[in-house]
Amino acid sequence: MPKYQTDCCKFNLERSTDPNANKVMPLTYASSKAIENNPDVQEAWHAFRSSIYGVDAARSGYLPSVDVSASAGYERRNYGTEDKYNRNTAELTVTQMLYDGFRTSNTVDRFKRIQLIRYFELISQTEKTALEASTAFLDVQKFKELVELAEANLKEHESVYQQIEQSVSAGVARAADLEQINGRLSLAQSNVLTEYANLHDVSARYLRIVGELPLQEIKPANLNESNIPISINQALDIAYKNSPAFYASLYNIEAQKANAQAQKAAFHPNVDLSARYGTQDRDELGLNETRTEARVGIDIRYNIFNGGLDSANLEQAYQDVNIAKFQRDKSCVDIRQNLQIAYNNISILENKLPALDQHRTSSNKVKIAYKDQFDIGQRTLLDVLDAENESFQSNRSYTVALYDRQSAILTMLAEMGKLLPTLNVMSDKYPTLKELTDDPIVHNAENLCPNYDVAATLNRKAFLQKKKKQDNAYMSVTAMPRYLDIPIETNNTPTTFLDDDGDGVPNEQDTCPSTPSSTNVDLSGCTLYTDTTSNVEIGIPFSADSSDVRSEYIQEISRLADFLKENPNKTVEIQGHASLDGEKTYNKKLSEKRAFAVAEILIQQFNIDPKRVKSFGYGTDQPRINEISVRANAANRRIEAVITEV
Repeated sequence: MPKYQTDCCKFNLERSTDPNANKVMPLTYASSKAIENNPDVQEAWHAFRSSIYGVDAARSGYLPSVDVSASAGYERRNYGTEDKYNRNTAELTVTQMLYDGFRTSNTVDRFKRIQLIRYFELISQTEKTALEASTAFLDVQKFKELVELAEANLKEHESVYQQIEQSVSAGVARAADLEQINGRLSLAQSNVLTEYANLHDVSARYLRIVGELPLQEIKPANLNESNIPISINQALDIAYKNSPAFYASLYNIEAQKANAQAQKAAFHPNVDLSARYGTQDRDELGLNETRTEARVGIDIRYNIFNGGLDSANLEQAYQDVNIAKFQRDKSCVDIRQNLQIAYNNISILENKLPALDQHRTSSNKVKIAYKDQFDIGQRTLLDVLDAENESFQSNRSYTVALYDRQSAILTMLAEMGKLLPTLNVMSDKYPTLKELTDDPIVHNAENLCPNYDVAATLNRKAFLQKKKKQDNAYMSVTAMPRYLDIPIETNNTPTTFLDDDGDGVPNEQDTCPSTPSSTNVDLSGCTLYTDTTSNVEIGIPFSADSSDVRSEYIQEISRLADFLKENPNKTVEIQGHASLDGEKTYNKKLSEKRAFAVAEILIQQFNIDPKRVKSFGYGTDQPRINEISVRANAANRRIEAVITEV
């Protein structure tokens, strides 16, 4: 049996003894301290250790049973020649199970599965505690900033109050203005008290979870954005491959199946090898008579009827298997729901933050402008107070959105089973899965837990695309139009031959309306693949900042899928490239999303083996035209398919 120390969660982190440790790695520090002190984690740890002894107990069925019995006594009887005598007996019995209907082997398998269930429950509880601690830390950090905003807002109101009070005393301002600012000042004071109350509550929660109060000076916690999958389906795939709660449900099914097999043993005979040696001595009529007896043999026992107990136990075990399967399905549903919500919140807040930031910036400028205009009599007091309040609310909304997004990222990581490694939090006393089993479960998550993209069924995507298109009109068309690379014609003679993508096929018969002009096409205007094709640009115009493939461009991907089906020895890497304008890291991530979107269509819609399809985003690393212009942006923003032999 593997030996593990009693203390489950002593983290090998020197920084945990440093009072300033959470200035260095705040989320790691808070999570590790919480796990060390959390009773739920300790309970899960001891449940895991208990399961280890359960396996040892089950294995005992393979070993012989050795029993010794002895007696010594004074006996009396009313028959025979001697009515009183001493008698001493001793017997040694050895029994070895030869066959028990595989009850022992299935019981061992069952307890091995239970041990793995407890292991994954321990990891799940550890991740849950780390999530609670990390979220509590972010909440403390958030409300500290909100307290500062509320205090700054109060200070501004106090300044205006003093100015109005002096003006009223001098007879310049009206008494009603003083009442108005007095009411707004009271509201600002109430806001400060509210934020302090919120800070108190989250600090108390932090104390409960982590076991100590947060320090006054806390280093901001920033999460690595590279941990965010490029699609919800990818996030779900990661979750079903790593979620400890999901694996616990899978091993629960195996444990119940093993229990059902063990119950079948009741319908088989039991065969034991037994050996017995006994001795008996008796003092009778003054003579010491000693008798010995020995036996070696095979004992067979087969139950014919026991009131239907065995049948009932077996049927109950089968129902327990069904319960375990539905518990697995519930785990799928819970993961899918929680991950969908967290992932969608990340996406929504990511799109809201620029607008909230713009609102905050504009509100701050308006506040300053209105204050200056009020000083020269061009704005009313109500204008100033409204601008001050809107500035406070806009700053508050932006701050809340920032922290809510980080909390959503933490929740997403926890649902995917990636929070502990991301935070670098794991007890060195925990065993690895390889130490516990040589045959881990390999499952097909796609069949067990089908993926659904809820966001794809909502109109919000269309709304966001329309908004981005309006905000970035000059970037809305990403395919390079033909007019950008040919001289402007001065001849105004009308023509009936229209070929927007410049591939030589007129629009009316072009079923692939955005094929790059340099691509070899067939009579329908779609890419022409041959045995020697190695690199093809796929004509898919993406909307600005979007990775959604519109339906009219699926035909081009269909041609690539047909080519791969006809050539099973070939693989493809879908490469995404971005224009040079914009932030480099963002462009790389966007190119990854676009490449992944095309690869996902090949796999899911056209049933191409995932092993034959890869995707990679190069961002701005491989531009065709090394400049920033409408023409260069259109040329650089592209999707390429690189085809290779297996």
